[in-house]
Amino acid sequence: MPEQQQWTITATEQPPEWFIQAVKQYTPASNGLYAAQLLWQRGIKDRQQLTAFINYKAYQPTSPFEFGQEMHLAIARLQQAYNTKEKIAIWGDFDADGITATSVLWDGLGQFFAQNTQLVYYIPNRLKESHGLNNQGIDNLAKQGCKLIVTCDTGSTNVEEIIYAKQLGIDVIVTDHHTLPAERPPVAAIINPRYFPKEHQLFNLSGVAVAYKLVEALYQSLPNVAKYPLEDLLDLVAVGLIADLVQLSGDCRYLAQMGIQRLQEDFKQPAAARRRPGVGRLLELCQKSGDRPTDISFGLGPR
Repeated sequence: MPEQQQWTITATEQPPEWFIQAVKQYTPASNGLYAAQLLWQRGIKDRQQLTAFINYKAYQPTSPFEFGQEMHLAIARLQQAYNTKEKIAIWGDFDADGITATSVLWDGLGQFFAQNTQLVYYIPNRLKESHGLNNQGIDNLAKQGCKLIVTCDTGSTNVEEIIYAKQLGIDVIVTDHHTLPAERPPVAAIINPRYFPKEHQLFNLSGVAVAYKLVEALYQSLPNVAKYPLEDLLDLVAVGLIADLVQLSGDCRYLAQMGIQRLQEDFKQPAAARRRPGVGRLLELCQKSGDRPTDISFGLGPR
């Protein structure tokens, strides 16, 4: 006989009356009790949180410099590369989060570094190389004259490879959301939300969202360089966040909602006028409009 499943049911919490009344404003067809209980159990327990949950435009996104010293180190190293015209390589990953993260850095850093000459990217082969940095790829980038590697969605535990890159005169900035190394690796900077406590607004960021935060910090640090608005990257951020199945709370939820809006706006354009014709074509192929998370998780993401 198969073992019988045991369900653990969350105890129902009774929210205070003022909270039920606050929720009721948004649920005119009901008394607001069940909605209030669900929101309360999700940790939404004051008026400001409630307003921001109901209307994402009222949410206050977290500053990229919340990452503290590591973000400052990353921006200082990128500014050095910008001032001395060094060659930079983006090292990505081959799943939906990794590819969109690579694209965000390609588009975002591409506002500051000339694409294909000063800025290149590398996505390992899924079948031959697996995830993360590898020495052969680092050798290849060294031959091309790269002085800085920026990883996305990977790299946190590649300590030996980071040391090898350093021996070849290449610095590494890690942006990732996977397991933290036991000790800080010898990198120029490591930006990983796992260093935050679990309840932090940035804790659940996926690789693409961490890459976006790095670009956001660079936009703020060099404000008059970029020609295109930072928000142009949000459609890619939504795809990676949702496809990677991270918990959509805090900044993750806000970025996904903003990104879905961007995705829809672009998709409504005639095919020839779209900013991302490839993404638009994929939505057409899976017969979706990009207006809900499942369009991404079951449509765009796998493709």
